[in-house]
Amino acid sequence: MPKNRAVKARNGEAEWFGDAASSYVFRPIHYLGSKLRVLTAIERAVDRVDPSGGPVCDLFSGSATVSRYLSQRRRVMAVDIQEYARVLAEAVLNGDPTWSMASVETALDHDRRGTILRRAVDPLIKLENEAALDALRGNVEPLCELLELGNLASLSGDELAAGSLLVGAARETRTRIEAIGLPGADTVCVRHFGGQYFSYAQAAELDAIANLARDSQSSVLLAATLSTASHLVNSIGKQFAQPIRPRDKSGIPKRHVVKKIIAERGLSARSVFLGYLRQYRGLAVTRRDHATVRADFREALARPALKPSVVYADPPYTRDHYSRFYHSLETLSLGDDPNITKSNLGNGDVQSRGGYREGRHQSPFCIKSEAPAAFSALFAGVAALRVPLVLSYSGYDPIVEARPRVMALEAVISLARQHFNDVRIEQLASLEHMKLNTTSLNKAAKGTTEVLLLCR
Repeated sequence: MPKNRAVKARNGEAEWFGDAASSYVFRPIHYLGSKLRVLTAIERAVDRVDPSGGPVCDLFSGSATVSRYLSQRRRVMAVDIQEYARVLAEAVLNGDPTWSMASVETALDHDRRGTILRRAVDPLIKLENEAALDALRGNVEPLCELLELGNLASLSGDELAAGSLLVGAARETRTRIEAIGLPGADTVCVRHFGGQYFSYAQAAELDAIANLARDSQSSVLLAATLSTASHLVNSIGKQFAQPIRPRDKSGIPKRHVVKKIIAERGLSARSVFLGYLRQYRGLAVTRRDHATVRADFREALARPALKPSVVYADPPYTRDHYSRFYHSLETLSLGDDPNITKSNLGNGDVQSRGGYREGRHQSPFCIKSEAPAAFSALFAGVAALRVPLVLSYSGYDPIVEARPRVMALEAVISLARQHFNDVRIEQLASLEHMKLNTTSLNKAAKGTTEVLLLCR
C-alpha cells in the first residue's frame, strides 16, 4: 500500500485539518439521521415552547450536534445510552483545557506501547501493502481476499485458497501480539477491525491513539479518536454496520471500489487524529458546567442530573438499532475487549462480518411491539417534570423507497396528546417550518419528511 500520508478533508462546512473555526455547527462523526441541516429550526422550536432560555435536556443526544448548537445560549444536559455519545457530548460541550497539541504529539512520539504493537502487526501490514501494489498493477484478488477474510480475530485459514499468504501472516501476527502481552483492550482495533474496516497500519495506530486518550482521561482526546475512526472507516456511509464488499453478487471485483479503498487506506491515522484534535481545540465553549449523562431515557427523566426547563428528544424512527452502526466507537470509548456476536452462517460458529459486540443496546423504539410503551414512557417522563417537549419524528409514505417507521406519525401524536394539553406539528421543509393541521398531515408529511412535535 502507498506510504501513509496526511490529506486535507472536509468536516461539514469547515476544514478539520488546520485551525478550526469557533462555529457551533460541528460534526464530530458521520452519523445517521444527523440534524446538522435543521439546527436553527430546532433551536427556534425550543425557544418557542420555552422562552426562558433555561436548561435544555437533549435526550438521545447521539453525535451531540444538537447539544453543541443549543449550548450557545442554554445550559445543556446531554443524555444517551451509549458511552461514545457521552464522550462526544462532553468534548463538544465542556471541552478540556488541560492539554496542548505539543504535549499530545510528544506523547505519541514516545509511545513505546504503540511502537511495539506496530512491529507486531508488521507481517499483515507488509502483506496488505503488497496486495495494494498488486491491485494497482491489475491483480485485485489478493486485496479482495484480505478485505473479505482478513479479520484477525476470526481468521482460521480454512476459508482461504491453498497457497494463500494471508493465513501465514495472520498466524505470525497473532504470535507476536501474544508475545508482547498487552491486554486485549489494547489491541482490539487490530484484532477485530483491522483488514475489514481499516488497514492494519491504521488499526495499529488507532489502538495506540485510543490507549493514550483513555490513559489521559481527556474526553477531547478520546472524542478526536472517535472522529478519526469515523473518518477512516471503509464502509458505505462511514459507519460500522457492514464492511465494504469488494466484489459484486457474481463474484466480480468492483475495481472502482478497490481503488477508493486503496486511497482511503493510505491515510495516516495519526495525521487525521491531530487534524481533528486541532478542530476540537478551536471549538468555543461558553461554559463548562453542562451535564453529560450515559443513561436510559427513563432513568434520566426520573432523576435528571440538572432540572431542565425544556426537553428535546430525537428517538430512533426505524428498525435500525444505532448500536449496530457505531459498535466500534462504543468499544473504543469503553476500552474493553468484547465478545463478538456469531453469524447465522456456519452453524452459528462464525463471527458476524460486522464484528458486532455481544450485548449491544437494543432500543425499544426500534422494536414494533415495544415502541408504543417506549413513547408513552417518554411522554409521561417529560410531563412529570412539568416542562415542554420538542420531539423530532418523520412521516412515511410506503410508495417512497425509505425505511418504514416503527410507529406511524399519527400514532405518536395520539400518544403525545394523552400527556400534553397542546400538541402542535411543524414540518421541516427546505429548512423552513411549515405548520400542519390534522387534515393535511398525511398528505404533507410524506416520504421521509421531518416534523417537530411541540408539546406543552
